[in-house]
Amino acid sequence: MSARKRSCNFNEDRISGLPDAILIHILSLLPTLDSLNTILIRRFNHLWPFIHTLTFDQCMFPGHNCVYYSQANRPDYDERFLNFVRHVLLLNKSPTLYKFCLDFHFSLSHSIRQRVSNRTDRWQYDCLRSEKRMANEIGTWIQFALNKNLKVLDLSFSAHGTFEPQAYYDLPNFVLSSPYLVELRLAYCKINTKKKSDLKALKTFSLDNVMLMDQSMDCILSGCPVLEELTLWFCYGHRRLVLVNSNLKTLVLGIRWFGTRIHVSAPTLLSLEMSGTVEVLDITNVASIVEVSVNRMEKFDFKEYKDYQEMRVLLQTITGAKSLKLCSWFSLVFSSWQLTNLPAPTFSCKTLHLQLDFVKWHLPGILNLLKHCPCLENLIIEITAYYDYPSRNAASWIHSCDFDGDEYWNMVDTPVQCVTHHLKKVEVAGFVMEKHVIHFVEYLLRSSMVLEEMVIFAEKQTWIYGPITLMSYKVQEFEERLMNAPKVSASAAVLFY
Repeated sequence: MSARKRSCNFNEDRISGLPDAILIHILSLLPTLDSLNTILIRRFNHLWPFIHTLTFDQCMFPGHNCVYYSQANRPDYDERFLNFVRHVLLLNKSPTLYKFCLDFHFSLSHSIRQRVSNRTDRWQYDCLRSEKRMANEIGTWIQFALNKNLKVLDLSFSAHGTFEPQAYYDLPNFVLSSPYLVELRLAYCKINTKKKSDLKALKTFSLDNVMLMDQSMDCILSGCPVLEELTLWFCYGHRRLVLVNSNLKTLVLGIRWFGTRIHVSAPTLLSLEMSGTVEVLDITNVASIVEVSVNRMEKFDFKEYKDYQEMRVLLQTITGAKSLKLCSWFSLVFSSWQLTNLPAPTFSCKTLHLQLDFVKWHLPGILNLLKHCPCLENLIIEITAYYDYPSRNAASWIHSCDFDGDEYWNMVDTPVQCVTHHLKKVEVAGFVMEKHVIHFVEYLLRSSMVLEEMVIFAEKQTWIYGPITLMSYKVQEFEERLMNAPKVSASAAVLFY
């Protein structure tokens, strides 16, 4: 091809030649503000009103000063942002909308204070009117989107510096009667409904720090016949929560420290993720469970008198999972059971993922877990930090249960079933160049008869003392030590990244 023809082809505007429907779809994939900016381009200036995805994020709006609005002592809204939202909605001509996303800082804090004090002066009255007017306008925006057979609704009302759940935005009940919604995500609002919802198409439902009044969740779930994914992330306000669904596939729960009992019954559940005060959970009828993740998010406190029976009961309900992920706290529970000769649940998992602050006191827990996962084939250990356990107030526990961490794996004289017969792949990532980690990896290499692959993702560890930087092990020395370590499996490959 001649140079002139190639130049012509390079300069050709092929995008403008695409059909309107394709260009509208492309514009809908952009942030709404960027889509609006295409009005300056002749080919696009009549297309942006037909976009089917509307995204409004106050913090990302040009010139918005989050610090200023967080310090305001009265309702003060960014009028430029509000006018932008109003303008887009007013001019939108799309017959249907796919997604409407609003991230807006709003609360009813002045209304709550007036309700508590039961008195209103002129200044307070103006604040109340401003909050009510804004709440009503937000409702009209949401209604506008729902009237266009909306599929995805994403609302977040986290307020600047406001930690009063009672002041959260009251979600209009008409949102829960939207038969076209497939995905609904809500954050920092309040739901108070006693009427059965009409969310017959809803498959994904996510609540993040939402205040749920009593019976609201029961009313919502009763009108979601095809719900498959449910997330309740640190919600509150309810005295009791019952999650019963015959179609649910994925459940994510974040539970506050003062959370009340939560009953879960989901015969089709495949994936369960739990964080926080997980001991308040009552789990039944989850025979189909495949993946389970448990995160306690609390520093472990060794106590002589504690047997963690509530954790044993919880773990017993998920022993059938094929993939199990546990946090550092739970590995220390297994350490406590191992050192005090208490029974532990036996799991049928083939994949075990541990997130640890890998120190001496985790060693008995790791061994205990390996003993109680007899079918384990894949072991993943993610070392997140390096701390000294336990605390000083556990001196009596240390005295009665102390052991030699440096020689721990050399003293394991009884074969562990999964290690000798099933373990095929091991991944260790993070702070791997600590002595306890190295000793454990060497134990696996000399004990895993069918091991195929040991993958190590080493993270550099440095401690700075004045001008001197020291490393616990040099990477090269670390690699050479493991490459030369005895291996019982002739086919085992050790890989470093």
